[in-house]
Amino acid sequence: MPTLSIHGDVHIPDSLIHALGLKPGAELSFERQGDAIVMRPVRKNKTSQIEEGPKILGYTGRTVTLEEMDAAIAKGAVQSL
Repeated sequence: MPTLSIHGDVHIPDSLIHALGLKPGAELSFERQGDAIVMRPVRKNKTSQIEEGPKILGYTGRTVTLEEMDAAIAKGAVQSL
């Protein structure tokens, strides 16, 4: 069982390090919840361009232009009348 060192260090079990994908130098946040301490890895979101939106959301289909979207919306509006 991990113990607190005189310097405040705690060894994180290897199984947790691997499960969370932690690497040396990873930033961690700590939060008190009652009498428990919750540790979370700090995940830095990569800033992205608007064009990367479909990839970020996991969309794998063909991308379309704004003009194609506008045309599809207009077509749908006409069909709904």
